[in-house]
Amino acid sequence: MNRVSVCVLFIIIVATIPACSFAKKASSSETNSSAQNTNTQAPAKANTVQYQAQPGELQPGQASGTYTAKGETVELKYAYAGRAQRFGSETLVILLTDKPIPPEALAEELKSTPLLEGEKVRGLEYSIEETGMWVRYHPSQYQESGTMKIKDYRVENDTVRGTDENDGSLSDGRYARSVKFVASIVK
Repeated sequence: MNRVSVCVLFIIIVATIPACSFAKKASSSETNSSAQNTNTQAPAKANTVQYQAQPGELQPGQASGTYTAKGETVELKYAYAGRAQRFGSETLVILLTDKPIPPEALAEELKSTPLLEGEKVRGLEYSIEETGMWVRYHPSQYQESGTMKIKDYRVENDTVRGTDENDGSLSDGRYARSVKFVASIVK
């Protein structure tokens, strides 16, 4: 009987150690993100509930899905996010690309998209505001805007995630997209 009690106590202690270290990391990043974000507005309907990725789910920096532009289908694999100026105000910019963006080029790409506009990388460029969203297809430059339509859109601990689907009905099927993404918001 004493061995059983010792084994149960050991299992409880072992299970508690990772939970305590996780709680410390979560509160530390919450403190850091709230201190860094005091002067920025949250994007449309941001949900700050803590989320843990399940096995098999996308990790930060990953995208899955495709977009079609003028009959060409492009597979998207990479996701990036950061704050930048669009349409005269600071917005959350999300880039979903077919090729990785080099780390040293990411800040400039979020600001003015030279790789996307130079057709070195293909992808979708989103601008998310409180009142809606705008998306541009690269390299075709086709654009759409409207109210927020990204499904499961969440911003949590400097990570943004969501699913965007558009069957192309506005463009007679020439421009369509079906993507899912998780991106770390760069500072």
